[in-house]
Amino acid sequence: MFWRKNKKKKHAVDFFRNKTIDYSRYIKDYYVENDFAYISCHVNDMKEIIDRYSVKDYEDMNPRFISFIEDNAEHIPSEYPIVLKITGHAFSEEEQETIIESVNDYYNMKLGTVQEDLADNFRLSMMLLAGGIICLALYVYLRDIVSSNVFLIIPTWFMFEEFINIFWLDRSDIYQERMNYAQLSSMKIIFQEHFVDDYINEEAEEEIIKEIFDE
Repeated sequence: MFWRKNKKKKHAVDFFRNKTIDYSRYIKDYYVENDFAYISCHVNDMKEIIDRYSVKDYEDMNPRFISFIEDNAEHIPSEYPIVLKITGHAFSEEEQETIIESVNDYYNMKLGTVQEDLADNFRLSMMLLAGGIICLALYVYLRDIVSSNVFLIIPTWFMFEEFINIFWLDRSDIYQERMNYAQLSSMKIIFQEHFVDDYINEEAEEEIIKEIFDE
């Protein structure tokens, strides 16, 4: 009996360890249709989208609404424009305009912040590179003059290592974040009072593509 239980446990462990799925196909089946990726979101009123503490003309987003969008967008490949379908409530034209403008402003602000992060990353990287080059040059210059110039090796090594970490590793993460926010800031928002599992027709697709990429 003990042997059988252990065998079953080992079989389960081996099964879970080796189980895989076709992630790219799964994502395409779930989100992608033709040249667009779709996120469908059900809401009951304006407060589920716009933060209840916001004032008119200075609307901020409900964090849970943003979290829902970004949790879904995380799985969408960067090459697909996103269409956000907001369903469940009959929003007036004014409310729709407010939602669209607020979402665009939110992600444009995020995109701008990441652009500043890239600029800061570049400036810091160049300072570290310049510092490393200066310390290395001093080490080489003083090598035959001062026997104790070995202390320059430590800051030289530190600056070059930090340059590599910040410019090559951190910068790639910031670039990916920038790509994500650029994709979200270009998101097309449509409204349906009742959810319909349909997709944009070819004529509308062309208009949206032009709207996104020729803005």
